[in-house]
Amino acid sequence: MSSSDVSLTAGMRNNLLLLQKTNKQVESIQSRLATGNKVNSALDGPTSFFAAKGLNTRASDLSSLKEAMGQGISTIQAGDKGITAIEDLVEQAKGLTTTAYSNLGNDAASISTRKSLAEQFNRIKEQIDKIAGDSGYQGKNLLTGNGLTLDSTSESRAEVNALEGLSNSRVTNVVSADTYSVSVSGTGAISADLEDIAKAEDSRGITSLKVSGTLSATAGNFADIKIEMRGNSGRERTAVVTENGESRTVKFFDNTQSATASSVTAGKPGGGGVSGVSQVSKVTIGGAIEEGDTFTATVNGQAFTYKATAADVSSADPVDRREAIATGLQAAVEAGVGATGSNRFTIASDDADGDGSNDGFTITSNDTSGTGTSFSIGATSTNTASKAVSITFSSGTSISFTVDRAQLEALGTSANGASTIEKNVDITLSATNLNGVTVERSGNNARGAGKLADGENSLNFDSGTVRVTVDSQTVKATASANSSANLTTVQRTDANTENDLAVQFNADNTSNIQVVSRNVTSGGQGLRIDYAQNDFLDRSDIDKAVASLDFATSTLRSASQALSTNLNVIQTRESFTSEFSNVLVEGSNKMVQADQNEEGANLLLLQTRQQLGTISLSLANQAQQSILRLF
Repeated sequence: MSSSDVSLTAGMRNNLLLLQKTNKQVESIQSRLATGNKVNSALDGPTSFFAAKGLNTRASDLSSLKEAMGQGISTIQAGDKGITAIEDLVEQAKGLTTTAYSNLGNDAASISTRKSLAEQFNRIKEQIDKIAGDSGYQGKNLLTGNGLTLDSTSESRAEVNALEGLSNSRVTNVVSADTYSVSVSGTGAISADLEDIAKAEDSRGITSLKVSGTLSATAGNFADIKIEMRGNSGRERTAVVTENGESRTVKFFDNTQSATASSVTAGKPGGGGVSGVSQVSKVTIGGAIEEGDTFTATVNGQAFTYKATAADVSSADPVDRREAIATGLQAAVEAGVGATGSNRFTIASDDADGDGSNDGFTITSNDTSGTGTSFSIGATSTNTASKAVSITFSSGTSISFTVDRAQLEALGTSANGASTIEKNVDITLSATNLNGVTVERSGNNARGAGKLADGENSLNFDSGTVRVTVDSQTVKATASANSSANLTTVQRTDANTENDLAVQFNADNTSNIQVVSRNVTSGGQGLRIDYAQNDFLDRSDIDKAVASLDFATSTLRSASQALSTNLNVIQTRESFTSEFSNVLVEGSNKMVQADQNEEGANLLLLQTRQQLGTISLSLANQAQQSILRLF
């Protein structure tokens, strides 16, 4: 030991060691109080440290799973919101069908109303698909089904569209694959609804109404026929016959036709003329003339009558018609008075009204003396008692009827108005599926009972709805050839699970739930809501729409219930996971956390020991300090 070394006494050394130990204990307790943990590292207590770490790790894993559960809950809630909105749209569609039922008449207004309702129905159907497509969350859409789709092949559609008069063939609301043989048949013979004919005859003052003909191969149509009567009693009447925008106007009973008698030279005696001068009179034909009008000339009380024939009125020129009547009446007079007596009268054609045409004739007495120099003359005209009307349209439709003047006058102005006559055409569109089921629409059917119409026609099967657009102008060619073609539906895409939602409940995925996506789109693999068929023309079309909405409601309720059940399960597991995670964390804390009260008391005790140790060390050092007193 060198002279510079310092040697502590045994007492001082012991006190110093005790003081150092106490300081270390104080530092340890201060660390526990600062961190709140009694085990901060593996060195503090490996068993507790690693056990607590395991519990915390498990709790952390559960927290991650809890977040995934929360996202799963949101995905289900998004689907549920979509289903709720779709249910509202289905209810709106049901309201449209109810209104359609209340407008089932075959009058133009009811048909137009149902067509408008059908268009609204189609828009709702399209919105259902859009809402279903917009209900996805985080890449998952629980409302778009399993991906399975079916549709008709392009080749088969082309074959059907190649049939003359058919186009835009397709199959909607495809439930299962099938093949449909589409054909057109019939002679194209045209007729009309007998009840409509009877109503038109009673209301419009006409008789013998007939509708006939054969559908044109280039300008045919299935349109109704409208007969409108105009005019007033005792005046000219007009009938306007219309079919598919093509009209014919027929005028009759105009009351302008006339036959008048006048004297050119008066005879003697009694006639006020000049003695020895023969009487000359003339008959003039005027006005508009139609077939059946009657003209009468009276000579000395003897009447001679002529009725206008079809040949007389064949010319559209009124002058030609008057000349024809004048010629006919002149011949009747010549055949009568010309033969009375010996050359008593001379009758000759005459430009009676000075218009350059022979629209009259003169009667000259051949007697120049005595009573024969004077004769009486008169002329009258009368409307035809009936008017035969015959009209042919470019469609091939022929319409004929007779207007009865007495009946029309008896009806008066109440005959005015329009009567609609439903036209029947012997053309049938049909489809037969693989099961031998045949559905058809015929132009001979009554409206409201599967009547064929121009435009799209729907043929409903359990496996789908065949839709074909018919062109009435050219479809007869296919009917005459009795042609057919197959329309085939096949599976387009395979089913998949890409929209199914898997939710994991524990770390090793031994506990989980699979939320299967549901197809609530409007198609045949989902809700089976088809486009409105045939513009709701038939009651059966509305019935099919109602049935599809009932099926959709049932499907939506089932899907909603399934989502609700899965949602409740996930929410329960989420709550359990949250609480169980807290249990794990609490257990971990029990193993590593310090008791603050206990550690505070220990610190106070150690601080007291520090003070006592310092005093003890000072006392032990007093022996050394006593030496200083010697100096």
